[in-house]
Amino acid sequence: MKHRKKILLPALLALVLAAAMLLLSGCSSAVYVTVNARWQSGTAFDTDFSETLTYSVSFESAYDEEEAGWYIDIDGANSSYTVTTESLSAYQDPDTVTTESLSAYQDPDGELHLNVYHIRTELILSATYSFRYEKGGELTEIVSFGGDSGTEPDHIVTDVWFHSLTQVDGESQHALEPIYSTRTVYSSHTASGYASDDILWYNYSSAIKYNHAATSAELSFTDGWGELSEEERQVNDSVYKYSYSGEGRNGEMTGLRDSYSAFDNEQLYFVARGLTYSASSAETVNVITESAGAQNLSVSCSERANTRGSFLLSSTDASAGTTTVSQVNADIFAATVSFSLANAGNAQGAARTVVFAQERGYYNVPLRMEMPYAYSVVGTSIYTLTSFERTE
Repeated sequence: MKHRKKILLPALLALVLAAAMLLLSGCSSAVYVTVNARWQSGTAFDTDFSETLTYSVSFESAYDEEEAGWYIDIDGANSSYTVTTESLSAYQDPDTVTTESLSAYQDPDGELHLNVYHIRTELILSATYSFRYEKGGELTEIVSFGGDSGTEPDHIVTDVWFHSLTQVDGESQHALEPIYSTRTVYSSHTASGYASDDILWYNYSSAIKYNHAATSAELSFTDGWGELSEEERQVNDSVYKYSYSGEGRNGEMTGLRDSYSAFDNEQLYFVARGLTYSASSAETVNVITESAGAQNLSVSCSERANTRGSFLLSSTDASAGTTTVSQVNADIFAATVSFSLANAGNAQGAARTVVFAQERGYYNVPLRMEMPYAYSVVGTSIYTLTSFERTE
């Protein structure tokens, strides 16, 4: 039986966001970002606003064909990443049983939050994991998920609810602040970049509940594998059902907005659509995830240039009840933005990179997202926009 070390779950994705220009404010010593509602046509909160972004999924290996280590072959026909955003005139906390008043921001466990965005992401990943034990050696298939393998694909679903940019009761500090998020993971991941042929198989759910002004949050985990014996966990010589229950991070996180604007990781790219980018612009925000808690993240633009876009664009006018559909195949002016740990020195790790459209009519949509896999030691997962459906 193999000895299992505790391994932190790398950020799997992830990925999204809201309406009107506003400086996110709080205590005088903090630095908050300015966000514009570039995801929609107008500036006021629009209860008709919704959009669905669909991405193809591919993988670029960090190795040449002869190197030792992991090789991942994604079945693109049976893999996808979808981001759905909707506006809600009101959202009720999941802990609430009844609410007698529509006044927002009074009781974080028993209130209706007005003018709220909800984002759901869904990753379905079918792939084959193979390992080369020595340079120039044979490539050995370790395991396949989804597709023709006869097993379920990896499946990760996230939900996040957060305030809009519209002020309610004159309280501007609630602009874009998160309310509640969940993450359900049924997914596999290599245990290391190249040192072993182990696959860790995760099955868990997590929830992050934010307080009145998103200055603190409560993190909780539920392990889907339950009380399995070691024998039941060991699927084969390489695949192990790993219990990921927070690694001691269950509990309260405080001081989330002491220095910077605070956002849930699942709303991050939506917020980023509303930032203003120049060739060397940079912002710092505090981002909260289930795997690492609260971390300062640098959002920096490295380039503004044309990039090729090819996707189906469907636009619906809610008031007129009309829909226009077109196939986009064009060079689109875009900003290439990196998301990396701020002030982390050698522990900064590989950056996530997102290319945001900057042209009028494309609403700053993410055209391409690149996510490092195993800190880029193995390679990079790539999500490319194929369909953009919107209503307002």
